[in-house]
Amino acid sequence: MTDDTAQDPAGTVADVVERSLAELTDADVEDVYRRLLVPTFRPEELMTLDEVRATFTGPDAQPSDVVLAGGRPVGVMLGTWYADRRALLLTYLALDPSARGLGLGGRLMREVLPRWAATSPGSLVVAEVDDPRVWAADATQGDPVARLRFYGRHGARLVPLPYVQPSLSPGAARVDGMLLLRLDTTPGLSGDALAAFLADYYAQSEGASAVADPQVSALLDAARALDLDALWPVDRWADVVR
Repeated sequence: MTDDTAQDPAGTVADVVERSLAELTDADVEDVYRRLLVPTFRPEELMTLDEVRATFTGPDAQPSDVVLAGGRPVGVMLGTWYADRRALLLTYLALDPSARGLGLGGRLMREVLPRWAATSPGSLVVAEVDDPRVWAADATQGDPVARLRFYGRHGARLVPLPYVQPSLSPGAARVDGMLLLRLDTTPGLSGDALAAFLADYYAQSEGASAVADPQVSALLDAARALDLDALWPVDRWADVVR
């Protein structure tokens, strides 16, 4: 569920400030949600504003980084820990259109995400992205191919699974037509680490019974069988069997 942040040219935004969501005012948190997240992600991919507040500003706040320029939020990256902090999901990454192409997305990937992962050494770090075969480029939500190239430039590897995102709210459908990327470089992790993440993600999103669902069970079995040190380059996305 991540935006491509366009490209990473040499230019960057100067004089920006970074804050966690918990450090912002309620009005700024709502501004981040409505101006950055809502236009970037489909409704079935997006937490509610109340869920964002509870998850990223509460006493057990998950990782968040908001980029402010002139006091105005222009970028946001949110992460969520799973499997007893053995797996980190890059939950959302979005930039204001005016800030795309200025290097902010790359900066968050290079500097902030590794800092989050370092708080639980050896953790698996993953991201969900649109499969270009299913989702067309969109002026607001971005270009799935450009998004894959962006993550590829930052070392992402493609997990060759027919990935489906869990339902994020009661009554909402699961999101098919997605791809899963691995963003960390921890050596020696087995497919069990990926299966543990997926099981916890589905259980937290849909309830504990979700892991017994045939679709989820098959996904977990396929994850366990993977060699996480031999994943694919992102440009092989068209080879993933759906």
